[in-house]
Amino acid sequence: MIESNSPTTTQNIFRQMLDSIQVGEWPVGSAIPSERTLIDQFGVSRIAIREAVSMLRGLGVVDVSHGRRTLVREIDIKVFDRLLPLMLSSGGQRTFEQVFDVRLAIESRAAYLAATSRTDEQMREIDKLAKQYRKRAISGSARALETDLAFHLQIARATGNPLFAILLEALARFVVFGQIESCKDDAARRKRAVLAHEAIAEAIAERDSERARVEMEAHLRYSASRVVVEVEPFEGKTKTPPT
Repeated sequence: MIESNSPTTTQNIFRQMLDSIQVGEWPVGSAIPSERTLIDQFGVSRIAIREAVSMLRGLGVVDVSHGRRTLVREIDIKVFDRLLPLMLSSGGQRTFEQVFDVRLAIESRAAYLAATSRTDEQMREIDKLAKQYRKRAISGSARALETDLAFHLQIARATGNPLFAILLEALARFVVFGQIESCKDDAARRKRAVLAHEAIAEAIAERDSERARVEMEAHLRYSASRVVVEVEPFEGKTKTPPT
């Protein structure tokens, strides 16, 4: 038996347990194997197993009750939001690049669908947020960030597919980081973001799906161009996304 109770050992067991849940080896609603079985399976101490299970419980992935077996819980948006930083484990610049790729795919398609599926009420909200963003961004208000995110989320909701908003909301902390870095100390970039929001809103209002998609993609690529920069110190190369 491996006696190490190091953070690395516990993290490895934790990730393997997550994998067992993800692939359905431990189905939702079922009890995970007994502590004795897990000790034998992973070849580690009781402490390491209990710490890994505690991490699962902290994320809301399992339900641990006294006198009962530990059950696998259904993963909702709150659990997904806690898990996402672990899934994007490479960290730093690489993490932002991964999020940008996913966000580009989600939001470009969302803008396309919103142009055909949005209701009049949803369109009024999109317009309202675009106007609100203009006022706050131009004045340099700290609340411009939350308005920016609200604008993008409203478009995601207007698709009629709840998964768009759920996924974008789960990415929110990374999206906000990108917003901060993109327009930080740069009035020209804030102005361009304002115009981009208004162009997207106009295309959705006119139910022009292709234009909405193109405007959203251009907006996201420009916003990311200040942030998505991968420096390769050993080769002396810098990579930026296409603009």
